[in-house]
Amino acid sequence: MLGNSIGDMVKCWEAMNNNLRLQLGNIRASFQKSFYEVEHAHVSPFYGYLRGSVSRAALRRIAEELLRVDYVGTNRQICGCTLRTSYGLPCACELGRYRVGGIPIPIDVVHVHWRKLTMEVELEVGEDDGSEVDMTTAMDELWRRFRSLDVIGKRELRSRVCELAYPTMTTLCPPPEKIKTKGGVKKKGKKPTDYDVYRDPSYHESYIEDVVNIESDGNCGFRVIASLHGYGEDGWPMVRKELGLEIIDKDRSTLYDKLFSNRLSAVRESLMIESFGSQPPEKWMSLPDMGYLIANRYNVVLVCLGNPCITFFPMTSSHSPNVSIYCIGFVNHNHWVQVNMKEGFPLPPVTLDWKKFRSHIATTWMLGFAGRMQHWQLLTPVLA
Repeated sequence: MLGNSIGDMVKCWEAMNNNLRLQLGNIRASFQKSFYEVEHAHVSPFYGYLRGSVSRAALRRIAEELLRVDYVGTNRQICGCTLRTSYGLPCACELGRYRVGGIPIPIDVVHVHWRKLTMEVELEVGEDDGSEVDMTTAMDELWRRFRSLDVIGKRELRSRVCELAYPTMTTLCPPPEKIKTKGGVKKKGKKPTDYDVYRDPSYHESYIEDVVNIESDGNCGFRVIASLHGYGEDGWPMVRKELGLEIIDKDRSTLYDKLFSNRLSAVRESLMIESFGSQPPEKWMSLPDMGYLIANRYNVVLVCLGNPCITFFPMTSSHSPNVSIYCIGFVNHNHWVQVNMKEGFPLPPVTLDWKKFRSHIATTWMLGFAGRMQHWQLLTPVLA
């Protein structure tokens, strides 16, 4: 640190002071990164309560520990709980329980050491006059700025505020891993065998840009929806939980009673799992049942390319021109994949049950997409 033994006390003190200042600056910079920067591994809503509130070093350790969940599950004996006892961070068996439950990691399970992102000394009781944490002036200025913006500016500002207010609902996700489409899209006239997504090149295949594969573990359908919704593929437990909440939503309980009838309990049970690993067929995502729940829960248009091809519109809301369209494909009779389509691709028909049980205002969905659905009907005879 001092270079050599030559020098007086003043020079030694200055050298130590400069070194400490440098270290202090680096520490403060790392705190700022923990506040404002999000690594790709931590964009999942699973980390929603921790982002910006926990050291990035802690998040990295948790992300590494999460890799053990696939073989540890929720078994404490296999886990060993080393991360919990040594670092005060949730270990694999704890993380396994949160994933099975479809809930984000609670911030309270992280030791306070990892949550202290400041160098300032905490004030004693009675010393804080509230001025340093008072947000009244800032909130007034935020409202003033909001009112002065046009519609586009208001939407952008609202989106940024919601990222802070609702950290578990982030729309960020890592870029999906792309796979080859088995030659079906690239080579005209050549159909890969057993791939239900593909049809004659003059049919909807010509609108497919690429296909994104998903891990095959009995949760593939929910993984696809999680990826499309911005949760990332590993957010599939959140999708299972949210669809489970959707089916018992009091505002739509009458709808689902009529729609599923005596199968209501079976549909609900199919969303509940007890452990990780491969899931039996009765726990797989099945259509049309899950299609109704997905469209209603997330207020999106869900398009399934398979056998048959189906479109699911929300059943209790009116048409929105800016709605998200999620396109999925069913391949090999046992696996779901994400299908990325070209803008304005034709839409297959809805189910008879959708027409029978949808609300009156939901009719506007078919009116809003009438042109694209008619386009599909024009292409259908090619299959004959």
